[in-house]
Amino acid sequence: MSENTTVGIKELKHSGVSTILFYTKSNEKRITWDMAHKKIYYSEKYYDNEYEYRHVVLPKELVKLVPKNHLLTEAEWRSIGVQQSEGWIHYMTHEPEPHILLFKRKITSPPPENSY
Repeated sequence: MSENTTVGIKELKHSGVSTILFYTKSNEKRITWDMAHKKIYYSEKYYDNEYEYRHVVLPKELVKLVPKNHLLTEAEWRSIGVQQSEGWIHYMTHEPEPHILLFKRKITSPPPENSY
């Protein structure tokens, strides 16, 4: 396990503001939940014949919490504030820009016209 692998998460509430504590082997990281998760950008969906895709752009406060040694599980991306329906898989991180997370899921209903 690397020094920066998240080993525990705890939420604290004070005066209506949630703070998420991410415990790593080497330190504790604090993120003010209300501020950081409001800055997450979600792209429109795009499609191929099998999958729908979207990318999510994280603010710099959250990038520090993304592990560099593996892709995020659904529990992990939800714990840092990414909000999307079930079934999305984090399949790639854009190496030059680690704040951009790429997601995909199997197409379950016909995509909108002109979306290919």
